[in-house]
Amino acid sequence: MKYSALLLLVLLIACNSTDRQKKIRVSGEGKVRVMPNLVILTIEIAFIKPRMGDAVKQTQQTVDSVMMILEQFGRKDIDIKTSSISANKQYDYIGNKQVFAGFNAEQSIDFVLNDIQKFTELTGKLLETKINSISDIQFWHSKADSLFREADLLAYDDALKSATKLSNRANVRLGKLVYISNSDVGSGSDDQQYTPGNRINTYSKAYGGRGFKISSEVLEFKRNIISEYEITE
Repeated sequence: MKYSALLLLVLLIACNSTDRQKKIRVSGEGKVRVMPNLVILTIEIAFIKPRMGDAVKQTQQTVDSVMMILEQFGRKDIDIKTSSISANKQYDYIGNKQVFAGFNAEQSIDFVLNDIQKFTELTGKLLETKINSISDIQFWHSKADSLFREADLLAYDDALKSATKLSNRANVRLGKLVYISNSDVGSGSDDQQYTPGNRINTYSKAYGGRGFKISSEVLEFKRNIISEYEITE
């Protein structure tokens, strides 16, 4: 019993005398700025008619004409997504009373235009149809994944540069990398599309003529990382 207590005391002293590995933790930021090369938009079709069948029919006819146009500018199975058609009673307020206005049938189409230079031509053709509006216009880049990876590498370089400067200032030697984490994970950082807030309303009237011109802003792909390094005296 006496020797067991003595052995335990020696082990406790040994544990307390062992220094924990000293470390330094830094953050880094990487940014890549590019011009967008594609645009994402939503085309909305809606009609109000006294009879539901008429509203649905005209909506479907307009959707068909819009699809024929979009297929000239993109791939049907990849770039075009169509919602289901919906039809409901429409009421308007006149004074303090609800008045039945008719049946409202509507459908929306999401489209990715991979050649941003054709935006004016596309909208010109769409305005010849009886769409209700073009909305949710977003600019993006086809190589977004690669640009985010490049930003990751820049963020790592920035963190390493900070760790090197700090260790030199503290007169210690920077050791191996023991921890690294992308602090943007789970924060929705990939959702950085530039949305100008433009909405082109046509109110189900065909206008024709030239399409719209819009100016896009530079996209910024940004990443932040946390790095941890061992340090020695």
